[in-house]
Amino acid sequence: MVKKMFVVSGASLVLLFAFWGMFLGTKKPAYFTFGIIAMTICYHFTVRLVIGGLFDFFLKNNVNYRRKWFAERDFEKNLYKKLRVKKWKKILPTADEGLFSLEKKTPEQVIMAGCQAEIVHECCAVAGLLSMFLAFPFGYFWVFFGTSVAAALCDLAFVAIQRFNRPRLMKLIERKSAINS
Repeated sequence: MVKKMFVVSGASLVLLFAFWGMFLGTKKPAYFTFGIIAMTICYHFTVRLVIGGLFDFFLKNNVNYRRKWFAERDFEKNLYKKLRVKKWKKILPTADEGLFSLEKKTPEQVIMAGCQAEIVHECCAVAGLLSMFLAFPFGYFWVFFGTSVAAALCDLAFVAIQRFNRPRLMKLIERKSAINS
């Protein structure tokens, strides 16, 4: 999945310069518009790669999952039920499926990787919304607004998956602990 993100990021960067070069050569507004679209795609993919890479470098999927930030909130169970997270969570891609495999990792390792993924996607949601500020120098407010909100919602879907799965994994740890006691 990460390799595909690099491809999209790189291709959109090339398209950005190509379209803006064509715009400068012809002054046709369509090329400028296509350049803005390519820039927006490049921004969203590159920001996610950078944020994910930074968290991988510093945290290495070793997150204290007992911190209050990661605790289940009172409203979450009902929210995830209404959102039907259980039905659609399997269709979303995973950057590294091995990190979330109970066949390859312990439940604790899966939870720690999930906590890191949650933090990454929360930061990416904020960074996605920040791209709206690119409308100031370039115009096209609705393009930036629409892509910012769509990107943030996509990231929040991944946060929902992590927060949906964590209580179940915690119960698994508790059961294993009770058996071993």
